Amino acid sequence: MKKFIALFLSALMMLSLVACGNNAGNNGGGSNNGGNGGNTGDGGSSEGGEYVIGCPQPLTGTNAQPGECALYAVELAAKQINEAGGILGKQIRIVSYDDQGSPEEAVRVATRMVESDHVEAVIGSCISSCVLSSGEIYNSAGIPTFGTGTSPTWMQQGWEYMFRACQNNDFALPLVVNKLVELGITRAAIFAGQDDAAVAGVETFTALCEEAGIEITTSESYAEGNTDFSGQVASIISSDPQVVFISTFGPTQPLIAQQLRQFGYNGLCFTKDLYQVDALQVAGAASNGIAFAYPYLTYTDASECDDEFVRAFLEAYEAEYGELPVSDCAYRAYDSMLVLKAAVEAAGTTDGAAVAEAVGTLSGVQTLAGPQDFTQGDGEGLHEFNIYVISDEKYTTMDAWMETEDFQTVKEASGF
Repeated sequence: MKKFIALFLSALMMLSLVACGNNAGNNGGGSNNGGNGGNTGDGGSSEGGEYVIGCPQPLTGTNAQPGECALYAVELAAKQINEAGGILGKQIRIVSYDDQGSPEEAVRVATRMVESDHVEAVIGSCISSCVLSSGEIYNSAGIPTFGTGTSPTWMQQGWEYMFRACQNNDFALPLVVNKLVELGITRAAIFAGQDDAAVAGVETFTALCEEAGIEITTSESYAEGNTDFSGQVASIISSDPQVVFISTFGPTQPLIAQQLRQFGYNGLCFTKDLYQVDALQVAGAASNGIAFAYPYLTYTDASECDDEFVRAFLEAYEAEYGELPVSDCAYRAYDSMLVLKAAVEAAGTTDGAAVAEAVGTLSGVQTLAGPQDFTQGDGEGLHEFNIYVISDEKYTTMDAWMETEDFQTVKEASGF
């Protein structure tokens, strides 16, 4: 019965704006399923043929889980679209390769997709440094590309074929700093990774704090793959901050949360990205008092979600893969497919130039993050976000949390 309901909800989504297609696994670093390869050469045709979409993601290494979630979501979207008749009569075929979270590998993958696979659109990568390194290749080839990382940098390159249907951290961090000012916070410490999104997040946060008169007491970093942050945590605590800004990717979140609490810091933290449900499950009570600005949440059970559109996606994803997505990278990639589908349909053709032009005319596109509007001319679909916080090991809005005793406890521990 549960699976029947999931499939029924999935069908309802297809009747609205849902995009979707062809299940393609990763075959030893790359997949190329659902057709017999390559560009069909009839990009303007409205009937028959294939529409080939590339999906480079990190499928091995530290970020393999988020990358796999993103690829699964793209495959689910492709399957749904294909079952509903395709896109302009074409069946979607997904071509995926493992970019390993490496900018160098991302360049090799991009070259292969353009020159050998003749992809007509791209969704990925969820690693911003990979998008930044490979974006020029896709742009020069005239391929509409939706990066699924959250760094602002790759949308600042002037690439006319590059778009984003997920969060730009530069749009969210002003909300975070405004909240710090509202709380009367004057001292903040930073813990960050060294990837493009993490570094960009630190630069933006630091500049905003300087403007707001908030002192950065220390800025600590770590190398990818490290798990012992005791030295950085000791420096953070000794600098006596009132809040800690955590600029890292998902897999590091529970580790730093646990170590901050173990060393005695029980104050407020803000993360640059969503604090994901798997991090919450791993870190447990150490997650309490961690906040973030983001357009959506992840869940352990689809029934916990009160948004029908998001719940239908979660049910369909679980029916397809046997579990819910543990990373919001699935949401980012799925929404990118929805927007790409809307753009192709608005253009009336799969021609890259026409599709890219059509993206800029889109508004009110229903996605998991809510309605997206690309008419501001910046290639971005989202510009407003909610602020959430973990309390009693559950998500709640920041405003609601500030009315609770738990807030008073964290406030006292933070010293603001």
